[in-house]
Amino acid sequence: MSFVFRKTTMEDIDILLPIQKASFQQDLEKYEDFETNPACETFEKLAENIKKYHHYTILHGETVIGAIDVRGNNERMHLDKVFISPFNQNNGAGTAAIQFLEEQFPNVRLWTLYTPYLSFRNHYFYEKFGYRKTKEVQLTPKLILFKYEKSPCVLLSE
Repeated sequence: MSFVFRKTTMEDIDILLPIQKASFQQDLEKYEDFETNPACETFEKLAENIKKYHHYTILHGETVIGAIDVRGNNERMHLDKVFISPFNQNNGAGTAAIQFLEEQFPNVRLWTLYTPYLSFRNHYFYEKFGYRKTKEVQLTPKLILFKYEKSPCVLLSE
């Protein structure tokens, strides 16, 4: 399957917000984290993030199926969230998203992200791309986040 990535626009919010909420709803129910779970994000907060950070919309054909939100610079880039519509998961979109980011930001020295401790599929997914668990953070009584990091090899010119 082929996917297209483009800068998110304000016009995308009405399509992306329901996809984001659906993508993170199970985690919200499991961990009851109403403060930081993206399922609780408002229209205004998503608009602010789109303006402030690197935000990309993921399309399959003409259909919007998800988005990526990354923050930082060439020294350190944080993958804040990547989400794919529950109806479009397990078709390579997540893999394409990570590959897209690495192509967009080839000089990043350190990639970081957080994912819930019981999200075993996420652990496997990120580890497959070279991310390693470096820390555990107790966010709420029910939620522990694992911090993952990846330091790609940066070739130095002679």
